[in-house]
Amino acid sequence: MKGQVFIIALLLVLIILVLLKSETKSPPIRHESPLSKNFLNLKNELIETVDISLLNGEDISTNLDTFISFSKKIFENRGYKESVNYTISNPGNAIIVYMNVSLELDDSYLKDYLIINRRVYS
Repeated sequence: MKGQVFIIALLLVLIILVLLKSETKSPPIRHESPLSKNFLNLKNELIETVDISLLNGEDISTNLDTFISFSKKIFENRGYKESVNYTISNPGNAIIVYMNVSLELDDSYLKDYLIINRRVYS
C-alpha cells in the first residue's frame, strides 16, 4: 500500500508540472520594424563609408555625398524620406565627422546624432 501512495503522488506531481508548463506562454517574438532596421543599416553604411574613405585615402566628402545621393534615391522609391547632414573637422591627426541622420516613413521617424572620431596615422 505504501508503494501505491508514492506512485499516485508522483503521478499527481507530473500532472501538475505538465499543466504548469502548458500554461506558461513563451515570450512573444519581437520583430523589428522596417523603419528601425533600415535606419540602423543607413547609420552603419555611413560609418563604413567614412572608414573606407580613410583606409583608401579618398575624399570623405565626395564619398559621403555619393552614398547619400544613392541611398536617398533608394529610400524615396520605398516611400521613406532621408535626411543626412554632416560636417568634417580635422584637428591634428584626427578626423571627426559630425552627422545628423533622420529617416521618416509615414508618421514615424527616427533621428540620431553621430560623432565618428578616427585617428589617422601616416
